Amino acid sequence: MYVLHIWDQAGVAFILAKFQQINGNESKVIRVKNGDKYGIDEFYKEYGLFVAPEELVYKSIEEARKADVIHVHSLPEMVINIRKIYGGSKIIILHYHGTDIRGFSKDNSRTFSLRNILKPKNIVKKIKKRRLHIKAQRLADRVIVSTPDLIQLVKGSVFLPNPIDTDHFNNKKLKKERSVDISKGVIVNSEVTNIELAMNYCKHKKINLNIDIYDRTKNPIYYKDVPNFLKKYDVYVDLRFVNRKLLKNLSKTSLEALACGLKVLNYKLEYMDNLPSEHCPTNVVTILSSIYSHKRNRSELIKLELELAILNMIYGVHILLRKLLKYK
Repeated sequence: MYVLHIWDQAGVAFILAKFQQINGNESKVIRVKNGDKYGIDEFYKEYGLFVAPEELVYKSIEEARKADVIHVHSLPEMVINIRKIYGGSKIIILHYHGTDIRGFSKDNSRTFSLRNILKPKNIVKKIKKRRLHIKAQRLADRVIVSTPDLIQLVKGSVFLPNPIDTDHFNNKKLKKERSVDISKGVIVNSEVTNIELAMNYCKHKKINLNIDIYDRTKNPIYYKDVPNFLKKYDVYVDLRFVNRKLLKNLSKTSLEALACGLKVLNYKLEYMDNLPSEHCPTNVVTILSSIYSHKRNRSELIKLELELAILNMIYGVHILLRKLLKYK
């Protein structure tokens, strides 16, 4: 079986491809070359097919001709394009990883939610985006989400734990002996999280921990160097506020930290010690094989078709009103 992964998020597609190959399947990831500032593409280059930005769509469609399964990460429009070309002859999977379906506002202020969302053009923008997602979900054979909280956002989706490459992230060759007392922690600022809210939360909850803040948006850490970076610390603080909400799942970096032997302080302010077995890559790939072989039931598709019909009607009314107002 040949599995083609289209796009990658935080190395997930590459790890899946790597361990699918170990299982005896052909598997590759198609990506835009020179588009990764964290060095993930370089680290897993033997599992990748790298193309120019303007080539991504047609090269993906071309490569999909040879594949049995097309596993699309975070690009719903690609599901639509490939289904249009190949009809029902291919198994197509749509995989969401977080803000691709949850959404993210760079403006984390309280004024955003009321002032901007209620603007007519923003309402229409949201409807168009929702239509795209629903259409892609309806055309996909299965829809996967990477964290349990996303299930409520995607009807009929199935949860697949994020795989952690335990060949790369492990507690071998620790840089220093671990201290008995938990003392030195790190919290990483990312493009989608609000670090100020996280630190205020720690202060409010009186977390007795010396926490370093590392801003990866200004100083990216290459993927190959992440294990050694993490091993400088005793605790990874996994408190992530996105759109002013505290996420109730473990981030991929926190899972990598657990694999490296650190403790993780989770959203419940509880300390975790070990990488949960469901995130071991061999287990994830086994679950994924089962997902590939089972299609959704008809009732799930009917719900999607109904929602798409409603969205199309609302959007159609909007277009008609615009035309009427234009010619008044």
